[in-house]
Amino acid sequence: MSKTLGRTRATLRLAAFTIGAIALSGSAVSAQDQPTAALAGLVFDSTAMSPLAGARVAVMGTSALGTTDEGGRFLLRDVPEGEYWVSFFHPRLQELGVSAPPRQVNLRGGVTSNAMLAVPSEETLLMGWCLAEQPAAGSAAVAGFVTDSITGVPMPRAIVTAEPISRLPGLRPVEVRTDDSGYFRICSVRGDVDIKLQAEFGASAGRTVEVYVPAGTARLQDLVLLMSAEGTLSGFVRDYITDQAVSGAEVSVAGTGSSTLTDITGRFILDDLPPGRHLVTTDHLAFEQRTDSVTIFSEETVDIEVRMATEALEVEGLVVTARSRFGRTSLAGDAKRADFLSREEIDVLLPRVAATEDLLRNMNTPGLRIRNVYQVDQITGVMIPALCIEVSRRSGGEGCTPAAVTLNDVLIPYPDQFLQDLDPNIIDRIEILSPIDAQFQYGAAAGNGAVAIYTR
Repeated sequence: MSKTLGRTRATLRLAAFTIGAIALSGSAVSAQDQPTAALAGLVFDSTAMSPLAGARVAVMGTSALGTTDEGGRFLLRDVPEGEYWVSFFHPRLQELGVSAPPRQVNLRGGVTSNAMLAVPSEETLLMGWCLAEQPAAGSAAVAGFVTDSITGVPMPRAIVTAEPISRLPGLRPVEVRTDDSGYFRICSVRGDVDIKLQAEFGASAGRTVEVYVPAGTARLQDLVLLMSAEGTLSGFVRDYITDQAVSGAEVSVAGTGSSTLTDITGRFILDDLPPGRHLVTTDHLAFEQRTDSVTIFSEETVDIEVRMATEALEVEGLVVTARSRFGRTSLAGDAKRADFLSREEIDVLLPRVAATEDLLRNMNTPGLRIRNVYQVDQITGVMIPALCIEVSRRSGGEGCTPAAVTLNDVLIPYPDQFLQDLDPNIIDRIEILSPIDAQFQYGAAAGNGAVAIYTR
């Protein structure tokens, strides 16, 4: 009985194997007989306006798969004929947070078809993002980056206003803030009318740009902020051979009218220079005249060292010893920060100061001004004495452009009275922040700079 059952099982296995072999051979033959085609094409990145290399292209429903070359081209062979959807994947799509739109192709045996695949354009992506906000009918979208006019650095938390130029009733300006990358997006701009775009950052404003965006469409428009302010050039003039200070040397900056003479230590300082590249000429009767080039950015202090020779010869070029915002420490580490007052320095000043405001008066920070002024009391309307603290080189005149005052990074509402009452013995350090640095740290409330006080 067992032998008979064993032979029966063996016969069934042989039959199953035979049937399977016939089926496989039949399918192989049919696959060989089915006509195949080829698909060639290009993958293009519409956001960068360039071919997309390294994209994985697939014909859905088949095993056809390939990768684009450096020129964004691909070629897929031996694809069974028929109608298919073709798509691709690339890390760029993941960065943008979108998927590639597939394209339908009809492949015929023995024929090489072509397909153009693309990352959606930024305008298309912008419209897709704005659809989630459900803008009103007749709206358009505008987006872009806000950058500093001098450095080209993106400006986070800047205010962007889109204001219709038309005086038609019901048209109102739209205001947004840039994100941490300096990017802004406005999905509710009124379409089919001229729009005025402008960026602001504290007390600084950018150039106005006029755009026209048809309703239901999107436009990319970058904006520039005019953050530039005067800079300072200072330094020493020395003898190239003896290393002695050269007094009475004339230092001038071409095209600005700024000129000064070095003192007995060879020191000079030129304030209120516009940002940019400047030609600095140093002249003295006992030495050969020399001209150097130096670049100064907005609200920056640049310290240089000029070495002069008695005759024309090859000497070292201009040496920049430090560059800083509001006079920070030199690169060599041998100068104190003019915008920073440490606890050790406060201890030295304590015997001759009565209040915290006196500490500020003893700080030699460029642009820092402490003045006693009269201002209108917001409650009584009477002129009362007040303390004006300014940290901008452009400050001055009869009015006051007050800087913000913070205690342990918290903004103080009435800073003048606070500084008069604050005991200097509890202060650990004081930092003076320029308007740009202050706005990055504390926002628009510190648009005129800040005095940052930290306690022990």
